[in-house]
Amino acid sequence: MPGSAHSRCDRRGIISALTHPGTDREVADIAIAEFSLEQIKTGSGASFPGLEQRPGKVTVSGDRSGQHEVYVGLLPDRVVIASRLEPISQAAAAAGIQPRIAPQAVSHILHDGLVPLPGTVFRSIYRLSVGDTAEVSPGVAGPQIRFTCDYPWLPRKSREDQEPDVDRLHELILASVEQRLARLSGDGLLMMSSGKDSVAIAVALAELGRSPRCLTFKSGADDREHVFAAELCKRLGLEHQTVEMPMDPTSSAASLIRFFEASPFPTADHAAIAYVQTLATSGVTEGACIDGGGNDPYMGYVIEGDSRTKLRYRIRGPRVATAVKRLVPVDSPLNYLARSAAAALLPGRNLRHWETARFYADAVETDGFWYRESREFQGEGLAAGLTVSRLRHTEAGRSHLKTRLAALAFGLEPVLPFCDAEIADYYFHLPEASRYDRAAGTNKVLLRELLTDQIDYDPARVGDGYFRFDGAHFMETHSEFVRNEIRSCELWGPSVGEMTDRWLDTMSQRPLLWHALYPVFMLSGWHNHSRFAPA
Repeated sequence: MPGSAHSRCDRRGIISALTHPGTDREVADIAIAEFSLEQIKTGSGASFPGLEQRPGKVTVSGDRSGQHEVYVGLLPDRVVIASRLEPISQAAAAAGIQPRIAPQAVSHILHDGLVPLPGTVFRSIYRLSVGDTAEVSPGVAGPQIRFTCDYPWLPRKSREDQEPDVDRLHELILASVEQRLARLSGDGLLMMSSGKDSVAIAVALAELGRSPRCLTFKSGADDREHVFAAELCKRLGLEHQTVEMPMDPTSSAASLIRFFEASPFPTADHAAIAYVQTLATSGVTEGACIDGGGNDPYMGYVIEGDSRTKLRYRIRGPRVATAVKRLVPVDSPLNYLARSAAAALLPGRNLRHWETARFYADAVETDGFWYRESREFQGEGLAAGLTVSRLRHTEAGRSHLKTRLAALAFGLEPVLPFCDAEIADYYFHLPEASRYDRAAGTNKVLLRELLTDQIDYDPARVGDGYFRFDGAHFMETHSEFVRNEIRSCELWGPSVGEMTDRWLDTMSQRPLLWHALYPVFMLSGWHNHSRFAPA
């Protein structure tokens, strides 16, 4: 979304300030544009960042860097465009319209762990991200919408004309961090793994004299990421805190219910529960929730060893794949191999349509979407096509969504410094050898050089840490909470209880079952508690 989402526009482009649920602190201004059908026809009405108007058409684009969100809501007689969901919900309520759940979206969450963009869990409400454009025009039955995607980070689009310079990259990261924190009270916290992205931000924060609390979630006795993170923070002079899932399930259940209540959308991101628990434990109540996500699309996606294996041995042809999936358990590795190239790289061994249909009456087959997605970008080459299929949907539609939802639920402002147009444009247009090493299977080459130069960072010792979560352990220790949330959700039929009991009872022998049960639980909790979910 070019320009600032906080720009003031005239009265026709309303700007309002909302208050976080459970707090008395105002959040950043929300840009809103509202058009009646007549305004669309005549080309008059509101202004909005990234919006173009012509008679008979309104066109709005997603933010190229992923920093800002753009939502488009279609009501019977108008369209509402906003940088958050709340204004669309309020406009629908004022018109006496109850939001409706989209069965296709629910099915995608259960099967794939996310809703592919530009969809959301609601019918007629859409979310634009990197490369997305929506064209709205008047129709007989109300506003009509058409989507296109011109993904900017395909490798062939790189000019490769920027000079590799660790000092230049560091300056850009510093400027992004400083700009995003300047308007916030308090330094907040940094979600810190010991990996390259959050460490680079920690280095910038220390140089800027900021003092956020750096938080690392520890999952399991063999998880050493918090040790490396603590050592790095000590060297940088930053406060570090290790967070673990509390032994008392009542405490973590209360944190999750708070999260569900405040969330406009459900999320099945595997780090969501750990993320929520980390924020709840921190005690930080103002400022930023700083996250290192957002740079994978433009820094270069390298297909890792396990992913290459899945692609090499996956079963070709949807008919054969469907037959195989019916024969193998949901937690079997063959669950991956019987999927399209695009879907095979999505995280998790999730439910299949025939399993979902047993307890969700409105279940929709979603495999066809991923086969179409794979075919659409096959001309770009495998790596480039998967960059679009995987990163476009998982980065913004899953990872960023989790960060934004969790931060706002705990009264913090989500800050993603790597979602920055200047960093993206500089890094993406570096020579390929400075972005990723195809032979070695490593990416973020210049970022690695920056950290080696700044703090003698050794990624081999750290192990390229990432945010882990032991879902099977959570399911076992919170089994009653999980059962109750799933059984009480009105989306599901009675058979969901039997499935839930059976899988929870065998979780210790088949720990990967948590992947399949997790989206059911997260959807149930959201539907049971969210103030945005239909009554």
